[in-house]
Formats: sequence, C-alpha cells, structure tokens
Amino acid sequence: MEPKLFMFDRVSAGTGMSPSVEIYNDTNGFKVNASLMPSEAEGHRYVALVGTRVLCQLMFQQGPVRDNGINGLTNEALLAILIHRTEILDTQFPCVENKLALESMKDALWAFNERTNKRIARGVEGTLAP
Repeated sequence: MEPKLFMFDRVSAGTGMSPSVEIYNDTNGFKVNASLMPSEAEGHRYVALVGTRVLCQLMFQQGPVRDNGINGLTNEALLAILIHRTEILDTQFPCVENKLALESMKDALWAFNERTNKRIARGVEGTLAP
C-alpha cells in the first residue's frame, strides 16, 4: 500500500499564528498549511512546517501591483523556481518523471503568461476585473 501523501481537509491552529488548512503532508512529517488570516484573502500565505517548527512562509501577491506594490510571489515566479530546481535535479538524477514534471510545469507557466498577455490586450491587467 502506498503512503498517503496529501491531506486536504484538516483545519488546525497550525503554527499558533492563525487558523490554517493542511494542504500537504508527506511521510517524513513535512507539511504545508494554507493560512486563513482574517485580514487576507484565502490562498495568499502558506507555511511549511516539520512538526510545529516553521521552515518558511510563502506570501503571494495580494491585490494589483499598481495599488499595493509588490508584496509577494506570483504563481509565475514560483513555477520558475520549481522549473529551475527540477532542471538541476534532472542533471543529477535523470528520469522520465522529472521530464514529465518539467513539461507540465513549463506548460503551466506558459498558460499563466498567456492569461497575462490576454489581460494586457483587454486592458484589464493590474486590476481586479475578470
């Protein structure tokens, strides 16, 4: 039986910083919680932990840059990091799974960039307009 790697519905106090939803949990005890800060929109703060020890926090951009300045990562930036890391790992440990992951991440990055280009063409990039 394969170990269960993902947990999606456990709500907890997490790190004591704010309520959170556990979105990832691996067999080594590493987990990621999506923070549910009352002052923030959902999906903007993630906390990586081992047990109760916080390893890092990821903060994503909240609101349009023109209104709020740059205050966090974008999906595109995080994908670029993951692509770079996986390319390095694939030179050390080449396998078909790395190549499949790279292809999927590059496709996702292309899709996000295409979305941005279409928003620019419609004149709504940098706004909350759909």
